[in-house]
Amino acid sequence: MAESAAAGTLEEQSALIRGCLGEISRALCRGAGIAPEEIGTMSVVGNPAMQQLFLSLPVDNLITIPFRPVITAASVSEAAAYLPALKNAALLTVPDISAYVGADTVSCLLSTRMEEDSRLTLLVDIGTNGEMVLGNREKMFCCATAAGPALEGANIRFGMRAAPGAIDRVRVENGRLVCHVIGEGEARGICGSGLIDAAAAAMDLGLVDKRGRITDGSLIPLADGVVLTQDDIRQLQSAKGAIAAGIAMLAEEYGAEIGAIDRVLLAGAFGSFLSVDSACRIGLLPPALRGKAAGIGNAALTGAKLCAARAEDFHRTERLARSVTSVELASHPHFQRSFAENMYFPL
Repeated sequence: MAESAAAGTLEEQSALIRGCLGEISRALCRGAGIAPEEIGTMSVVGNPAMQQLFLSLPVDNLITIPFRPVITAASVSEAAAYLPALKNAALLTVPDISAYVGADTVSCLLSTRMEEDSRLTLLVDIGTNGEMVLGNREKMFCCATAAGPALEGANIRFGMRAAPGAIDRVRVENGRLVCHVIGEGEARGICGSGLIDAAAAAMDLGLVDKRGRITDGSLIPLADGVVLTQDDIRQLQSAKGAIAAGIAMLAEEYGAEIGAIDRVLLAGAFGSFLSVDSACRIGLLPPALRGKAAGIGNAALTGAKLCAARAEDFHRTERLARSVTSVELASHPHFQRSFAENMYFPL
């Protein structure tokens, strides 16, 4: 997306994003029984690429060294310049932490109040880019891992989003794999939570070894017409290796053992449906964190609401963004080794 925008499609992509947000805004107004011009404040948060595209800001900083953020301060502008229907609204822009850890993560931090807590907390938002923050009121470190889209259903043969027909849960029952399908109908594919469950269950049955090799043939049948392939397992290994390595690097930078982490907050819709036991079983989350993790829902949205409702919280986002130290994994001396090691499945 950033590459194509830098190559000349910036305005086109910006128009698409603004069009979608405009439709969403009008739909929300209809649902609330108010006119768009009655909106007084609008808060939008997203990753650095989406924020810059929405604001029609060049995205060269995201694809060229030294990869620094452009939006570094909390600012207020006229929403009508971007969304004409919101004629009287102020647009609140939340700053980014780095070129890869954006306002959505800052918004998550705002909603969790991590910087006020003495407990060592790991905040994880798992997606194509896995953004993570480790810290407490003493200090905080963040990173973004290129986990790839496997956990969102992409690059998986029968991958799909969490919609009716998607396998979202898999368990072992009487020595075989038993799947749950969203909507209770026939399975059409598998979403991210189901993929993690399926891999964990397959390990328990000995269908997948430590190296990720399918031990009996090249396919793992899940339901009529839905299977896991060897390439699916490799895609999952790459995703979980990147996330686990990112966690390890943050712990190293903080100066703490993984086991010293007091709690894990899983942000976003995916984190709310993820089985922590399965995630620990396959090594996506370190096994030492089992029993410490909980989903917190759409924490970025909660933070955006706080910004719109309270000026004090909005201005806090700038201090929050500056208080987090960004760890660049690509140049970290131990990341590649940790990534390779975490590609393996735990015994």
